[in-house]
Amino acid sequence: MRTRPLSIAALLVAAAGLTACGAPASSLDGCEPALEPGSASNQVQVERGEGAPTVEFDLPLVSAGNQVSHSGGEGARVEAGGVVDAQYVVYSGKTGTEITSSYQSADAMAPAAEPLRLSAGGDTTLSQAVSCAAPGSSVVLTTTIEELFGAGATSAEMDIAPADTAVVVLEVTAVHPGRAEGNARPGQQGMPAITLATDGTPGVTFPGGPAPAELTVMQSIQGTGDEVAEGDSVLVHYTGIIWETEEVFDSSWERGTPTAMTIDDANLIPGFVDAVVGQPIGSQVVVSIPEELGYSDPATRPASIGEGEHLLFVIDILAPLEPTAG
Repeated sequence: MRTRPLSIAALLVAAAGLTACGAPASSLDGCEPALEPGSASNQVQVERGEGAPTVEFDLPLVSAGNQVSHSGGEGARVEAGGVVDAQYVVYSGKTGTEITSSYQSADAMAPAAEPLRLSAGGDTTLSQAVSCAAPGSSVVLTTTIEELFGAGATSAEMDIAPADTAVVVLEVTAVHPGRAEGNARPGQQGMPAITLATDGTPGVTFPGGPAPAELTVMQSIQGTGDEVAEGDSVLVHYTGIIWETEEVFDSSWERGTPTAMTIDDANLIPGFVDAVVGQPIGSQVVVSIPEELGYSDPATRPASIGEGEHLLFVIDILAPLEPTAG
């Protein structure tokens, strides 16, 4: 029976702070992946089917550094900063034991872990592994337990030590843009000016006056996709700022990964919903929200937001998503 300790599974996401190291790779269909294939990653054979893939490799498998091999997939490869959704399985290269997985096994003693959402080409090992991935592709990463889970990752039950090789098989389910990709629109008097870093992170320059008294929505980038309807699930990058103090109180950009949202009043403040509904996918919208359309209830208002303060959100509407089950 294969076991998947929850303490180990939780570390897969916690490892986001670990920085990967590796040489730049040769071109892959015109894309420059962050990590090279090698003898270890090339040895791992992946056969896709219903549910989890069948994975085979000789034991023990030892990887000389971080190695990545790609296979399959159709369509354009993800660009740096783009978003990759993937199911995954992690094995011990020493014993072949399954450590953790986002697939539910028939003999599993624990529920499946959540699939991954990664910003391609970022600083982490997993983000670098999916650079140049294509929709439907299989990505094999061979690395170490320490590199993937952290220096303290160990399990006597599973015979896992930090220096052991970890084998990660990622099955790419979707690729999304990592920033708004429409056409730039002119600014609006009384609203902040927006500048963009090379990765799309917005910079905000306030006009020096008070916030608009009413809800005010400005389209700074006009997308070309379908319009968002109330109740739709979408992938967004956003920054939330208190107008009066110009302090950021929430930002998906600072967390490094965009956020899936259902656009309705049950999940979001009314002013955010009003700003996004009717906007084409690919747009960036800037919205000033008065308190009555924000956190009007003191019981649910974040401690960082004072009474009567206005909120400013810069929202990149990246992609439509399938509704969340349940």
